[in-house]
Amino acid sequence: MTAELHHRTGAYVLDALAGDARADFERHLLECPTCHVEVDALRPFAVRLATAVAPVSATAVQEQVLAEIGTRPQVSGSASALDRTQIIPTAGELERTVILPPLEELSDNDSPADIDRRGWLVRVWIGVAMAAAVVAVGLVLVDRTAGPDATVAEQVRNARDAVTHTGVVFTGDGSATAVLSRSVGKVVVTATGLPAPGSDHGYQLWLIHADGTPRSAGMMHTADTTTELTADLLRTTTALGITAEPDTGSATPTSPPVVRIEIH
Repeated sequence: MTAELHHRTGAYVLDALAGDARADFERHLLECPTCHVEVDALRPFAVRLATAVAPVSATAVQEQVLAEIGTRPQVSGSASALDRTQIIPTAGELERTVILPPLEELSDNDSPADIDRRGWLVRVWIGVAMAAAVVAVGLVLVDRTAGPDATVAEQVRNARDAVTHTGVVFTGDGSATAVLSRSVGKVVVTATGLPAPGSDHGYQLWLIHADGTPRSAGMMHTADTTTELTADLLRTTTALGITAEPDTGSATPTSPPVVRIEIH
């Protein structure tokens, strides 16, 4: 089962796993740094594919198909005749639409050192090919209004499925919010007005699962009075917490939380 889970990174990034399959993979993701790195590497490709073409309404697609049919000679339904009726672009035409860099332009530094490069790239391009096929027939898997050059935080905030949760601040008079998007697979946590964490300390973000187990999302970035971090969003995460930790970070929280945000 574990070997099979290693091959589900592309489907997970494209939000093609549901129910038990998605829950199984997310549990695996918590314990497999290799898959975690691969998921992070695949997400930019999914974002570029999602923003490569503008969304097309069903009415526009219908009108385009009917107009195309009107330009084609009506023939019998034999296999040879059907071969001459082409509405979807050919593979050659799709090759002229460059969405992703050629495979040879990806250097060894683009893949994790502990992953077999050839196998990893094959899985990456299988996932990309699946998404490109969907885009080719006018469907958009991930619907976002942010452009391809937007930061991940902007993509989350501008996503049509973005949801904002307000947290509880236990220390000081500050405020905290979390903006999450399931389609982007990220959450942006922002806190303002938190007290100074102390010398050689900073604020660390934690993903808290249903059983109460915290998982580090990393040290947060502070500028003036604002502390922020964009982190992966797992469906097993039910809350977010912020604690003051040494600048190098901690494996588990070593101080009481200054912020808690419920997201379920």
